[in-house]
Order: sequence, then C-alpha cells, then structure tokens
Amino acid sequence: MENLEIQEKVINLGKKLLSNLKDNNTDEITAWMVNYIAELMIKAESGNEADKTNCFNTILKLWENRKLLPDGTRPFESFEPIFQALESLNPESVIPRYFINLYDDESDKKLDESAGWLELIKNLDSATRTLITFMFERAIEDITNEETKEWLEAVSGTVKSIELEIIFSHIHSKETNEKEERMQKLENRINQLKFFEELCLPVREKLEEELKILNKSYDI
Repeated sequence: MENLEIQEKVINLGKKLLSNLKDNNTDEITAWMVNYIAELMIKAESGNEADKTNCFNTILKLWENRKLLPDGTRPFESFEPIFQALESLNPESVIPRYFINLYDDESDKKLDESAGWLELIKNLDSATRTLITFMFERAIEDITNEETKEWLEAVSGTVKSIELEIIFSHIHSKETNEKEERMQKLENRINQLKFFEELCLPVREKLEEELKILNKSYDI
C-alpha cells in the first residue's frame, strides 16, 4: 500500500513538472520530453504494472536532472542563488567559515597581543554567519509564494531534496521547533550579534586612529 501511495505521489509530481514546462516557451527537445512523459502517464493509468514502473522511474530521472531544465521551468528556480549560499551559513555550525585557527591555546598565549585579535576573529566568524543567515532567512520568506507551496506539496513524501531541507529548516523552523528550543536558539543568536556589536567598536577605533595619523602626516 505504501509503495502504491508513493508511486501515486511521484506521478503527481510528474504532472506538476509537465504543467510547469507547458506553461513556458520550450524548445523542441523539451516539447518532445513533455509529450513522451505525458504518454507514459496515460499508459500508467491503464493499470499495467510495468507501465506504471516505467512512468515512475522516468519521472524520477527527470527530477534528478531538474537543474538542466530550461530557465523559467525549474522547480524552486527563484531560490537557486539562496540554495548555493545557505549550505555553508549555519550559525550553529562549529566549523568556521572565514577563519580556521591553526594554533593551539598554548601557542595563542605566546602571541601576546596578537592572540587577543585572533580570539576576536574566531568569535567574529560565528557572529558574522548569524548576521548573514538572518538576511538569507528573510530573503527566503520574501520570495516564498503560492508556486513555492505547490512545489513543496508535490515533492513532499516522494523524493529527497536539498531544496526541501533548506526551505523547511528556514521557513518552518518556527512551527516545527519546540518553543523552548526556538527561544534558546534566538537567544544564542542575539548574544552573538551583541558580541558582534562590541567587536566593531575597537576595530573602528583602530581605523579612526590610523586615519588621524595619516591626516596629520599630510598636514605637515
């Protein structure tokens, strides 16, 4: 029963893919593919198990190669720039994005004043990821529309998709997370940003100090 339900969902996904292709100007190859899969769907409706399996597998292959579909026809196409950037922007990740400390704690101590700056860099890394991730989360929410929801419904329960994982993790986190867990995550991010604000002050002061020195040198 479960396999039959999955097959039915995959066929519905195929219908969504074909509908999206038909609604856009397509080239001859894409038009041929649309007609071919449409014929497979008609045969699958006859109840022949072999035809159903063939249709099922063809739709999955089409989904696996969705990135090759023409512009304007790809699922979640408006999200593509965000997908590429968000994969490495998880603020809860312990892996630094901008800085990897090559020294152990004992070596840092030997660096005297430089060690302090290195420590600031490490903390700045997580704070920066938090800030950028927040901006991308808002960007995702801004471009989510009815078309997005239709694709989510069509794909859900059928195939694994990095798009689904990213969208659900950023759009539906408020709904799926427990209240206390969500509050803790928000508090952690707020604290990271507060630290970010504190980091900016000494950096700005150093830059202003250097600028003053340069201005004085020109005045002489």
